[in-house]
Amino acid sequence: MSSAVRKAGGGVCLCDTRAFPGRTRIAFDGEEITLDGRGLPADIVSAYVRSLGVSIRAPEFARDLKTRPHGLLAQLDECGSLLTSLLLCLRERGIPLVNGPEANSQHSRKPYQLQLLRVAGLPVPRFLASNDPKAVKDFVRKVGRAVYKPLAGGATVHEVQRKDLTRERLAALAVAPVLFQELVDGVSVRVYVVGGKAVAAGEIHSTELDYRRREDTVVATTLSAEERRAAVKAAKVCGMRFSGVDLIRTRRGFVVLECNPSPMFAVFEEKTGLDVARPLAAFLLTAR
Repeated sequence: MSSAVRKAGGGVCLCDTRAFPGRTRIAFDGEEITLDGRGLPADIVSAYVRSLGVSIRAPEFARDLKTRPHGLLAQLDECGSLLTSLLLCLRERGIPLVNGPEANSQHSRKPYQLQLLRVAGLPVPRFLASNDPKAVKDFVRKVGRAVYKPLAGGATVHEVQRKDLTRERLAALAVAPVLFQELVDGVSVRVYVVGGKAVAAGEIHSTELDYRRREDTVVATTLSAEERRAAVKAAKVCGMRFSGVDLIRTRRGFVVLECNPSPMFAVFEEKTGLDVARPLAAFLLTAR
């Protein structure tokens, strides 16, 4: 993105959160924000948030998670507090965030996002977020085939099997609730929405239920007018200036699975030949 913004004639002030707090130095006194000893430029027009780098699931924290879990949790909380505070302060100064903390938090609040989409009239799979074994069994009986996934993201999707509905297996719900959804057969489609416009879309073909385990092919696709409107509306409803909206095409239409607040796209561009970085860079330079 830095390269794309520069090619579009803009400048970049890059904060590498992966190097914070070890190497990247930040200071904020209520007025000035300094990054590695230099004040932020006065002419910032937008802030693109790729990642705050404070997820405890990140591979780089695996060793610390085993040896100093409580210290690591405290460390990530402190880092997240400063970074989030700075973003909110930038927003208070009128600088658009792409995307802000509230939108990014939806990655770990899937039931809330699904409800936003549902209330907006968008077609979403029926879902249940629960730790109640009876409610889970009733839901699976009602929808026929179902999948389960973490409420806060991270792990891949699995289809509910008969063994998953045994008393012993359902007892695991006493440890943590789970998100269940009706299984929708079809073709996965990723739509990139930038500033209220669908700028690129691709079909993702996989022999796996969750294509993140294995992407066989990713090919550019043309959206129907209804799909395009739904993707744009979904991003707007979720408060995302930039989003990767996931759809599933079926014989009877499509459903909206989720809106990703900070989607990766470099590999998508390589496989489809489509351009996401250029329209995103143009939007970042005119977001006001």
